[in-house]
Amino acid sequence: PEPILVGEALDVTQGKLSLGFRTGGQTCWEKSFPALYLAVAVYGGTTLSKLFMNVREKLSLCYYASATLEKMKGLVLVSSGIEFDKYQTAKDEILAQLEAVKRGEIETWELEGSRRTLVGACMATLDDQSRQEEFWLGQAAAGLEESPEAFAARLEGVTREQVAAAAQRLELDTIYFLKGKEA
Repeated sequence: PEPILVGEALDVTQGKLSLGFRTGGQTCWEKSFPALYLAVAVYGGTTLSKLFMNVREKLSLCYYASATLEKMKGLVLVSSGIEFDKYQTAKDEILAQLEAVKRGEIETWELEGSRRTLVGACMATLDDQSRQEEFWLGQAAAGLEESPEAFAARLEGVTREQVAAAAQRLELDTIYFLKGKEA
């Protein structure tokens, strides 16, 4: 199905382009969840990600660009700040970077850098009481009992092929563009 297009014009000086993807049923309850979690990190979840390094830094199409995963809802949300006239170019490049992940075109440094960031975040949870509280509250809400250490261990075992397979299930659902009134 074609993605839903939502446009809005407000008195703003910077555009906002957001893309919403369905994960093809992948949620925190699936065995393959660590692969999806790592795929989103490689795509747009860290400063080593394809969105940050290519769309923001190399091509300067966005003021910011990142992807987040809603683990219980099965959604990936890409947020970016763009100049109004860069809408099509930015959207095309954001989607092209996802296609690269889907094809497994992931450099070792991208994969391992993202993995180290995620594993480090899991382990840092153990050092902070409020982070532990937040982690275990989220686990309880999801009916899960997996510890940060156990999840980190599962992340360590994810392959490039599993990351690509998880990304292949992402489907663009909604495109939102906020532009200025004069644009």
